[in-house]
Amino acid sequence: MDYVNVPVDPVCQPIRVLPEKAIDSHFHIFESQSRYPFTPDRSFTPVESTWSQYKQLMQSVGFRRGVLVHPSVYGFDLSSFKDLLIAHPEQLRGVCVIKPNTIESEIEQLHSLGVRGVRINIIYAGGSQLEDAKRLADLIKPFGWHLQFLVDVSLKPDTPVWASKLGVSVVFDHFGHPSNFDIADPGFQNLCACVKEGVGWAKLSGAYRFAKIATHAHSVQRHVDALLNVNVNSLVWGSDWPHTQIIAPIPNDGELVDDLYQWLPDPQLREQVLIANAERLYDF
Repeated sequence: MDYVNVPVDPVCQPIRVLPEKAIDSHFHIFESQSRYPFTPDRSFTPVESTWSQYKQLMQSVGFRRGVLVHPSVYGFDLSSFKDLLIAHPEQLRGVCVIKPNTIESEIEQLHSLGVRGVRINIIYAGGSQLEDAKRLADLIKPFGWHLQFLVDVSLKPDTPVWASKLGVSVVFDHFGHPSNFDIADPGFQNLCACVKEGVGWAKLSGAYRFAKIATHAHSVQRHVDALLNVNVNSLVWGSDWPHTQIIAPIPNDGELVDDLYQWLPDPQLREQVLIANAERLYDF
């Protein structure tokens, strides 16, 4: 399977823009490697995708707030991540990557910068693993943070059930990133059960990572509806910009916003997912 890492389409013209208070719950930034070098222990090398470019996306799409997710290519080096949070405290919250032996004072500092979660990524090299989850949960629980999982729930169907017992809220990227597109997939059904309980959250993001046809909005509508039917209060939306490590073609960000309007045609429902839920999860 051939994955690509190429520049995003600079033309972004959604039919309708997002509410100004909407929150993009999932994006990454890759500034110059000369300033922020990548870790040798990585699964891919992304193209430069800067804060300046992301600001252009904000202006085109209409939102002003986002959640910076520390990407695996930097490993445990949070230099770029911290610098962005310091520079944009009103606009950004963060989800970081930390080691299980991180000391409390470091977590306190990250909290002051706007960090509200820790990511566990078992799909790409460069981060924490499932075996670290219990220790990380114990570290972050006093701060009210959540654990965010990038895991293929089709390959690890018991993960949502297991994660729901860690004692903190748990968030699953990209609909659970299922490699089995069947809505009856046991891993996706376990994710729905976790979301229904209220301890689990799902990101309506990255549909192009598992959808089998080009029209992502229509092809994953059943997945969206399944999550809406169990707990609308535990869903957030993310752009997944700049769409790294995917099968070509690179999605157009304007079209992804149009997809969202098809998934969530009701204005109150969109505000719930885009604003109220995200404000609560990320403490805006």
